[in-house]
Amino acid sequence: MPVTLTIRYLDKYKSIIKENPLIATEIENVLRWVSYLVSGRFNNSNIISELVYTSSSLLQICNDILLRRAFNWKSNFSDVVERLKIFVTVIEYTQVFFEISAKKLAGEAGKWIIISVIQITKAVVKLILLFKYNTGLQRQIAFMPLDRQRDVPTRGLNPPTVETEPSPDQSGNQPNGQSIVTLPRSGRVIRTLDNAPPRQKRTWRLPTETTLINQILGREDKNAPPTVLNDIQKLAEVLHILRPLVHLSTMKTFGPNSWTPSVVSFGMDVTSLRLLNQPRNLWNASERLELNQRSFSLFLYLMRSPFYDKYTKVKIIRILTILSERIPLFGSLLKPLIQYLPEWQRTYFYVWNA
Repeated sequence: MPVTLTIRYLDKYKSIIKENPLIATEIENVLRWVSYLVSGRFNNSNIISELVYTSSSLLQICNDILLRRAFNWKSNFSDVVERLKIFVTVIEYTQVFFEISAKKLAGEAGKWIIISVIQITKAVVKLILLFKYNTGLQRQIAFMPLDRQRDVPTRGLNPPTVETEPSPDQSGNQPNGQSIVTLPRSGRVIRTLDNAPPRQKRTWRLPTETTLINQILGREDKNAPPTVLNDIQKLAEVLHILRPLVHLSTMKTFGPNSWTPSVVSFGMDVTSLRLLNQPRNLWNASERLELNQRSFSLFLYLMRSPFYDKYTKVKIIRILTILSERIPLFGSLLKPLIQYLPEWQRTYFYVWNA
């Protein structure tokens, strides 16, 4: 009886999500806000907060899989590759929770064992995806989440359609709002001015149905095939994939307070980005986003030890303290942040994750 009731509720949940995908986003956002509100409220709140946040991320994966199947989302990769991407994404979403749980249950030794196992597993899977299945740049979040407002219809299971060559009416004119028009005398097909893309993105090619949908929705094709990497670019990806393991190894050799692990890790990041340097128009949209995120992650070294401990920490706390004292209402918001900042820095700003 309980099993039957559970299956019934799951089926009802699936039908609701299929009818309105935005509800899934709202549920996930509620869980994330709950995780923020729980932080620092009671003993072991960091574990509870991370568990709730991890649950929201895992729920997002489940909802995306459900919506992909419901709307027949086509992938450029085989089922094996998709499963590997889901597997490594689940590891990415759950690793912080496992790290802090291991530290609570087994101390520092258990924490470092879990960290090592997680990073080795991630590196092995990413190398398999890179060399065996030629999946190109390895995104930090391998299983790309759907944009519920753009990638899927808000209601119903039929994807949006765009009529690229509408029939003229009795006066010989094209209906309003169409993207191309046929000249009555020459029969030449041209794009209408009202539906032309921005000037910097215009080409001489007529729009296809796919490109029209992307223009109307304001997005590029997220499911574009990956860019084929040459040998130098594959070497750059290997440096990026192995960098967490090299960082952990140097920490074990030189100690956690040494500058050597951070310098070596930073050098590998910069070298990888330099080797991947090529004209931006050769990368697809998701690859450009990944490269931008990798470039931005270089600034996160300011929040990572030992640089944070020696330089950044004092300046950030001083700025937050001044703001909380001089700006009305900021005190109640910033004082808990100042108290919880060391815990956040130890939990999230570690080199082996990004």
